[in-house]
Amino acid sequence: MKTKYWIVYSFMMVFGFATILTACSTAQEQLSYKKAQLVGSETWQSTNSVDMLPSFLDESTEYNRSLYANVGAHAHIMQEMNCYCGCMKGTKYDEAHDSLLRCYWAKTPDNTTEQAEIVWTDHSTTCGICKLELQKVIEMQADGKSVEEIKTTIDQEYTGQH
Repeated sequence: MKTKYWIVYSFMMVFGFATILTACSTAQEQLSYKKAQLVGSETWQSTNSVDMLPSFLDESTEYNRSLYANVGAHAHIMQEMNCYCGCMKGTKYDEAHDSLLRCYWAKTPDNTTEQAEIVWTDHSTTCGICKLELQKVIEMQADGKSVEEIKTTIDQEYTGQH
């Protein structure tokens, strides 16, 4: 009789352990990256969080990862900025970008909470102008400059108009 209870007890323990492992792996899958896809000449990849950088940055430089990590905190400014690399004109393969933010996020979420889905683009990983503009945004914002001051400075720097 004791053997029968021991077998039932052992079965319940194994079943419970398997359930816990399945639940943990399901939660981890929910935080994972979605498969990267080529859209025009850009690689797009979704993550479930502003804080989760896309895996296409894994092989990138620390400088690129640092810039991408700052996008969420500066999205409200970047959305107001022009980009001067030529992307705002579009190409035969790519739609025109509408702001500097589009050089980092292919689609802007309705909100940028920690759990918002973010569709990242690799456009700026190889574009020096996009990187320099974001670096300037980060520096000027840290110095307490307003969005308008940042926009005016960058516009003047790239258009030559003072």
